[in-house]
Amino acid sequence: LAITSLVCSLGMLVWAEQWTLRWAEHPGPHVTALEEYFIPKYEEETGVKVIMEVMPPDLMREKMMLEAQARTYYYDMGYHSPGWFGYYYRHVKGLDEFIEKYNFDLDQYPPSLFESHMTSQIMRPGEVIAIARNPQTPFYVYRKDWFAHPDERTAFKEQFGRELEPPETWEELYDIAVFFTRDAGEKVAGKVLEMPLYGYSASIKPPGGMARAFLAIVYSLGLKGWDENFEPDIDHPILLKGVEYLSRLIRHTFPPAAETWDFLEHLWYFREGRLATAELWAEGVMTVEDPTGKSVGKVGYATFPKWPGNLLNLPIGRSFLGGGGTLIFDTPKAEEAFKFLQWLYEKNEVEFNLRTATFSRTRHFTDPGILAVHPFYPDFLPVFQAQMEYGFPRQPIPEWGDVMYRAAGEFASDVLHGIMTPQEAQKRWVDYMRREFEAAGYYD
Repeated sequence: LAITSLVCSLGMLVWAEQWTLRWAEHPGPHVTALEEYFIPKYEEETGVKVIMEVMPPDLMREKMMLEAQARTYYYDMGYHSPGWFGYYYRHVKGLDEFIEKYNFDLDQYPPSLFESHMTSQIMRPGEVIAIARNPQTPFYVYRKDWFAHPDERTAFKEQFGRELEPPETWEELYDIAVFFTRDAGEKVAGKVLEMPLYGYSASIKPPGGMARAFLAIVYSLGLKGWDENFEPDIDHPILLKGVEYLSRLIRHTFPPAAETWDFLEHLWYFREGRLATAELWAEGVMTVEDPTGKSVGKVGYATFPKWPGNLLNLPIGRSFLGGGGTLIFDTPKAEEAFKFLQWLYEKNEVEFNLRTATFSRTRHFTDPGILAVHPFYPDFLPVFQAQMEYGFPRQPIPEWGDVMYRAAGEFASDVLHGIMTPQEAQKRWVDYMRREFEAAGYYD
């Protein structure tokens, strides 16, 4: 009897494990909704148990990597930040067979997002390897009440010979930022400033913050980093024009504190009326529209402007694609994991957005129920969607973080502070990229 009971218990344990999905996740606004609503609902509907383990991002990435490389496959699913894919790309399940079998609609995702967050044409060519969930990209935000004020419009037209409108070129962005950079005691829109007003800012704490800000310029120039033969294109003279521009913009219009700010911190300046325009990452919109701040209801949104003469004839500026999605490890429960993710992200796409404020699918930008959630959504969401179409992917090779992200931040910082001449810093970057590509075996 005891042996029979033990066998039955072990059988139930094995059965339970077969129907348990383990998910490695990072903190964020999605967690509460998953824990309190979606996971319990799915478990009730299907009998499948979902265990979500929330960890700091670096710890999560390390655990996923170690588990995958040891082939213990503790996790069935994991958060997918595209820049991390090189750590465990051999152990991820290709999803094409499930996409076809369960009729998952890939057309709901813009091409740039599909390329960046759902595929990896070098590491896993021809396969879909993740489902996008919370992509992010920055664009331009401005005080529309100041842009509309008659005193400001008259003064701007007298100085620059054109109307005060969101910029169509990066040089126009600079002009607007210089125009609005003012000392305490001066006026803006008829009111005396108690503190200095700055024209533009992003968070540029080196190297990461500076990298994010400068890479928007690099890609807007039409540069890609390297060509199909892994020959760097950053040796082009246009790169020097880009770093000269960014250095000028920072020196003349940024708050001095910008080099100490972490991600999104500059938006508090905008919220309190100390910035006229700024780089806005979509996830920071609730900061600038915070009802306790001075900018609520006075915010205008626009895509990044064009760099005239860019090498790809881009109609607007490009931007950094951040955020991520969910991948499925190559475990025996991969199909069950896909069914859960399809239920979560596709079958419940509107409800997921309403509870997490994450945008990835076309319907997230067009559904009337979503557009009605906040009064600023009808202005904010079309710009977010349009800018994401021109976002640049950050994960085509495992070395991207070193040869582009970190190296771009160091390049721009060293030029800004006069540590190296632009030409010296450019040569260092090109030489470093070639050494890394040679070591990785990309050259014949």
